[in-house]
Amino acid sequence: MKIFQRYNPLLVAKYVKTLFRGRLYIKDIGAFEFDMGRILMPKVRDKRHLNAMSEINRQVMRLQAEMA
Repeated sequence: MKIFQRYNPLLVAKYVKTLFRGRLYIKDIGAFEFDMGRILMPKVRDKRHLNAMSEINRQVMRLQAEMA
């Protein structure tokens, strides 16, 4: 499990895209699981988790589009 001390969507997206499957924790936000290079729906579905999930997934999609 990777622990990010600060929330930086681009760094988290690069980590998710590279490892493809696993778990991570972002300080002050919470824990996330990812599979197939995308953050999965969090178990805790509050606004902070959902916003972070969608922003990270957008960054992953942007990175994948740049690679293609």
